[in-house]
Amino acid sequence: MAYVVFAEELEDVADVRGHTVPTLEQAFARIIERCSLTHHFEREEEGWRLVLSDQEDPSRSPEPVLSSYIKPRDAHHDLMAQAVDGRLRGHIAVDLAVFNKQFASAASS
Repeated sequence: MAYVVFAEELEDVADVRGHTVPTLEQAFARIIERCSLTHHFEREEEGWRLVLSDQEDPSRSPEPVLSSYIKPRDAHHDLMAQAVDGRLRGHIAVDLAVFNKQFASAASS
């Protein structure tokens, strides 16, 4: 599943090739880098936590993201999916198929 990453200005919505990455992990990495954040995953009693730290100003670090998934792979996927939903300084990654469907609908209106 590919993702369109809105971490930079997108001048031409019809041409998203430069903003498209093949995996959620790459979308997450692009947004984390754009926001100058570091991250790590911490095991919790009832799931996992994604801890994000602002490299330039730790007081601007976002709140941790939480997941109730127990298996590390499931939890990490859930945490990354939550992190690319716009909560990190408005940056978002959208499934390419969903984006194309929405763009096609908007263009035909």
